[in-house]
This record gives sequence, C-alpha cells and structure tokens, in this order.
Amino acid sequence: MAAPSITTRTVEDGLTLAENIGFTEGPVWTTDGRLFVTSVSRGALYEVFLDGRPAVAVAETGGGPNGMTLGCDGRLWITQNGGEAMPTRSQLHTTPSIQVWDHHAPAAPRTILSENVHAPSDCAFGPDGALWFTDPNGHGFGDAALPGRVWRYDPAANHATVILDDVFFPNGIAFGTYPEHLYVAETARDRVRRYVVTASTATVDHDFPEIIVPTPDGITVDARGGLWVAGSKSGTVTYFDPAGRLREQLAIGKGTMPTSVCFAGAALDRLIVTVAKGGRVLAFAVDTPGLPTPPAAVPIVSSPAQPEELQ
Repeated sequence: MAAPSITTRTVEDGLTLAENIGFTEGPVWTTDGRLFVTSVSRGALYEVFLDGRPAVAVAETGGGPNGMTLGCDGRLWITQNGGEAMPTRSQLHTTPSIQVWDHHAPAAPRTILSENVHAPSDCAFGPDGALWFTDPNGHGFGDAALPGRVWRYDPAANHATVILDDVFFPNGIAFGTYPEHLYVAETARDRVRRYVVTASTATVDHDFPEIIVPTPDGITVDARGGLWVAGSKSGTVTYFDPAGRLREQLAIGKGTMPTSVCFAGAALDRLIVTVAKGGRVLAFAVDTPGLPTPPAAVPIVSSPAQPEELQ
C-alpha cells in the first residue's frame, strides 16, 4: 500500500488575526460566535476577531492562564498555572487553579479549584459534563521529566479525582468523536496517546497508534476523528487522519512555538493556531470542520467498534 500523501502549507496560506498580545495559548470559539485566547505572559484573556479588528484585552486572570475551554454552563473554564510556567506581567497574585469567567458579564474570573494541583495546563469538557484537565509536575524533559496527572472535575459534585498519574508533562487534551476516547499530549515523551475512559479510569487504547510529534502541545479533533497537533518546539502544526496517519503539516516556522489549536467560524471550518513568537493568532481554512465545544451530553459507557479507517 502506498504511503498517504502529505500536504504542506505555510503561514502565507493563512491569515494573521492578531499579534503582539504576549505568549498566546488556549484558543476557544464560543457558541455565540466569539473567539478568545489566553496570554500566559500577561495574565490576561483577549478577544480576537475573525474580521481582522485589533484584539482586545477583556479580563485579567493574574498568574499564567494556560488552556481554556467552553463549559456546558456557557462560561469559559481556564487552567491557571499561577505563573509557574514563565514570568507574568500581571500584578494580580493567583495560585495554580481552575478558574471560570463569564464572557457575557463584567465580573472578573474566579477560582473554582486550587487544592492539590501543580500547574494546570489544558482542559476539555467531556460528554459526561465533567472537566478533564492536565496537570504537569514541572516542565522538564528527558531525565528531568516528572510524572504529571490528568484530573476529572465534576462541577455538580464539586469533586476532583486523579485519573492518570503517570504521564510525563501532560499537556493538550481533547475528546474524540466517541465519548470514551480521550487524547492526551505527553510533551516530554514526544507523543499523543488515545485512552479509553470511564468516569474513574483511563486505559491506553492499543487499537490506535501513538502519534509521534516533537513536543506536542495543544490538540483538537475534527468531525471525522482526525487530530490536529500543535508541536511547540518543532514550529509545525500537524494533522493526522482518523487512523493516526500523518496527512498535513502547517509550517509555522522554526522557533515560532505554535502552542494550541481550535476550530472557529459559523461552520467550524477555520483552524485557529496560537503562536508564542510575536504573540500571534493565525487562521487556516480546513476541509473537515471541527467538533462542537462543549460536546453533546452522551454517557461514557463502553468502547465502540473500530472506525473503518482502522479495520
């Protein structure tokens, strides 16, 4: 069987929506058609516009807001590293935590969970209505890497549980097209793994290949089950089809540090890429739209049959 063809695009094939807004991360498209990103180095959230208007600072979180996602309650949920990852301009002291912010209201972000976490990195709501988030134990590589954790936080019960405690620099996190499929980027091991999860367990899915990417950071899944991965130190964003085969690369540039990805636009057919160098937010057209955020409520009960691409 011939190897699948790989398409390569560059920044010239996309649009620059924003620049010079700090170390950008955590892009989120809301159900009312707004795009927000975090600025880790400024301890702030920005609204970014698809029509090219200048980005606007909309909230100060303090510390280092890292990942972000839209909750079932319509609020933005933020993984706050507390300034552990890098220096911050913000004078607002904030500890490592989970924060929430209502983008419809003038109130400041508030802390929901702060006990026993190290430096939360990224987050995603599951179809079970719980927030799943990664929590690195330091940001070391090689022998300096320490095992971090993946948590499940149930907002209704106000209860957090460690689901995984053996992931080295857990980072990007995303649910797949099946409710029990959870993807986790293990940055210090240069891979993304898929897990089969329940409300209390996560097991490596050996029916799906490990995705090998240098220093994977933020990730997102499209409507077919394809996976986009921001490779921070590689300077590329890569696309893997539902069978885990490399299909496309966005060459952002050496040393640019693409940090995260999400889908935006009315049809979710724009891939948003946050880029640390230059504090940029980029947009690329994609053929396959993204999954909606948050996902529709579906119980996590059992493993599905393999998709056609894996058979």
